[in-house]
Amino acid sequence: MVLLLALFSVSYFGYTNLTSETRIAELSFTQIDTDEYLANLATGDFCEVRGFTVHGDQWRLDAGFLKWKYWAAALGFESKYRLDRLEGRYADVAMQNQRGGLSHTLGDPTLLDIARFSEGLGRFNFFIDATYGSSTFHDIDVTQIYDVYKTPTGIIARKREQPSIDLQQNILSIEINNACGTKPGLWASFSYGLNDLVLQWQE
Repeated sequence: MVLLLALFSVSYFGYTNLTSETRIAELSFTQIDTDEYLANLATGDFCEVRGFTVHGDQWRLDAGFLKWKYWAAALGFESKYRLDRLEGRYADVAMQNQRGGLSHTLGDPTLLDIARFSEGLGRFNFFIDATYGSSTFHDIDVTQIYDVYKTPTGIIARKREQPSIDLQQNILSIEINNACGTKPGLWASFSYGLNDLVLQWQE
């Protein structure tokens, strides 16, 4: 029972709390070739940036959402979200069908998917009220930074100008506002460790 609960927790911890509008990701782009870009994606505490190659003239970010039933929410279970996929796309449908695209999975694999497990319970599902997906997309502009926000109903994106670098007396000042390297709690660490161990054993 403890092992099942731990594996269930890994899928749960893979989602992040969903309350009010909050910035959850930052995207910027570097052009590599015609319709080919390096997408620089920062999430979590925004301390680590991952790079993904995308093709097209637009980008799209997908997220999955988990909404608990009322009684579970009353006990403190907060609705959750999880970033699932990043990909490039073409604004022109004919070009999209001709050239296709390149997609990247953002979530870590889990042995037990909490959403599918609950849906498989049918009328015995007393936990999850709804699971659904949300996407946001935008034209790719290398001069812009795209901030992605989660809201109670989905994700949205806003863009802003890339900051200019002002060098004075050959000194570059960088302001850091976020603390990096926040460690997960004891139960989360145990659940992730068990999940990784079982996945390695299955290989």
